[in-house]
Amino acid sequence: MSITYIPRVTQLDSIQLDKELEDLLKQLLFQATKYFEPGVLQPLLPELDLLIRTWIFKNSISEKSCTFGQQMLSLKYKTDNFSKRKLYWYFFYTIGLRYMRDRAMYSFTTNTNIQNFFNRMETFQLIWEIINFLRFIQSGKHPALIDFILGLELTADKLTREDLTDFSWTRELLWHNLIELIGTVLSLVNMFGLRQRMSKMLKYMWWRSHPGPLSKSSPASMTIHTKCACCSEKPILPHIMGCSHIFCYYCLMANKTADQDFVCPKCYYNGRQVTKFVMT
Repeated sequence: MSITYIPRVTQLDSIQLDKELEDLLKQLLFQATKYFEPGVLQPLLPELDLLIRTWIFKNSISEKSCTFGQQMLSLKYKTDNFSKRKLYWYFFYTIGLRYMRDRAMYSFTTNTNIQNFFNRMETFQLIWEIINFLRFIQSGKHPALIDFILGLELTADKLTREDLTDFSWTRELLWHNLIELIGTVLSLVNMFGLRQRMSKMLKYMWWRSHPGPLSKSSPASMTIHTKCACCSEKPILPHIMGCSHIFCYYCLMANKTADQDFVCPKCYYNGRQVTKFVMT
């Protein structure tokens, strides 16, 4: 007996699984061709995307009346309402239009009329997808716009989530909330200052004695071998803050902006004034 009600989250998960599968195949393709000469595949990216999407379409929707994501969640389209004509329209909307847009972006980059046409089409499509999503939230049917246009309906003999207990759902929700909380807390932490303090603490505790902060230092000098005290690269727009070491302007200002007590990582001098280094 087929299940008439399919949870909204299950339908949305099937769409997300389809996107992840496509991204995975692209990554495998790029991994297999990473030793090719740079720029060889660049002009053919729309065609490569077309081949990948067509292969996925042929082995899923065309043969089994369901996407791979739907198949993993035991979903499928009702076959009595999925004619060949609708199959062709499904292919044109989900794959053909995307290929036409990508090819136009690659081949007609200087033609503003074509670029503006496809941008307007994409905006129009996005608006209708948002409207369809709001309708889907209310009705619980047709999560994708093409499903609503063609009148395609999903069915299932079983749901892969039906054996999950309330404890499993609670644990999943708590885990996601914990990850979100950690991300929020980390965004509020002064990572520059924390890294500086941890660096000084570890150097003091373990592999070498921690020298005290300098009150005076010799003048800075720059040679062809001079490197930035922060990034250990050749200084870009060299600046100093009173000690004998030279910094990139962005390295020094980024640290000073994030932590007013930033000290030189080489000599631990706490210079308050940042000035441009001038060769004498």
